[in-house]
Amino acid sequence: MFGVSLLSRSTVVAFLSHQTTRTTTQSIRSFSQTIPLAATNYLLKYEYIPDVLEKRDPYREGHLNLAKKLIAENKCLSGGPTGEPNMEVPTGALFIFTDLESAELFVKEDPYVDGGIVTSHSIEEWNVVVQKE
Repeated sequence: MFGVSLLSRSTVVAFLSHQTTRTTTQSIRSFSQTIPLAATNYLLKYEYIPDVLEKRDPYREGHLNLAKKLIAENKCLSGGPTGEPNMEVPTGALFIFTDLESAELFVKEDPYVDGGIVTSHSIEEWNVVVQKE
């Protein structure tokens, strides 16, 4: 009985040593593999004034036309208002651009910015790793 117990411990230790080495090697391999990014996009986030719905009308057509123009040029992928779930009044907007220059151009030429509808904005790089094909 005593000898069987030692044999079992030796077998378990050998098994674990082999598994640890194999797992470590697999981990190193997976971290060393280069996985190409699907795409790098740019997120433009706007914050709006609280009374956006009352004050946006004079600027809305120009704002939407600029977005549609950049979409037609494949520079803007999508955009729209953001806020709490079931919002009645948007608190901001989010746009997805294919390059940084287009996001910056949108801010520069957007009537919402010049008209005071946008209180602040930010542009962030977004590296898309997974997406629906």
